[in-house]
Amino acid sequence: MDMSPALLLLLTLTFCEYGHGVRSPKDITQLQVGQKLELECHNDKNTGAFWIHQDKRGTLHFIVFINSASRVNFEGNQKTSTRFEARKERTFYNLVVKSFTPHDEGKYFCVTNFNQNLYFSHGQPAFLPGQQHLHPTSLSPAKMPSTS
Repeated sequence: MDMSPALLLLLTLTFCEYGHGVRSPKDITQLQVGQKLELECHNDKNTGAFWIHQDKRGTLHFIVFINSASRVNFEGNQKTSTRFEARKERTFYNLVVKSFTPHDEGKYFCVTNFNQNLYFSHGQPAFLPGQQHLHPTSLSPAKMPSTS
């Protein structure tokens, strides 16, 4: 895999609980159309992770669930996606936007389920230069109650 900044942008999302804090992402001001965008979510509880995209209008879109055995389930119960790649590497759950487009702009969230609680990462913004706005109020990290 080409690791040059022009082709690969590594952004790190971590959870606010268990003392992890949020790591500073690399500079995304040079994100370009067609560029590969890689996001990484740390989860040392081995519970799997969901990736959610919040578009510029504020609408949330399910992208993928990666389970603890590295199996992926994309939108529509698909095992593969033309737009995304997903994988687990040790305690990291990775999402790759294969070729970034204006449609992919927004915030990306990693969500995990631990002890019947959902935990959201901080939203990682991913915008083309000059387009760094979400129109509605953005989501903030929150612990959501279990539905069971």
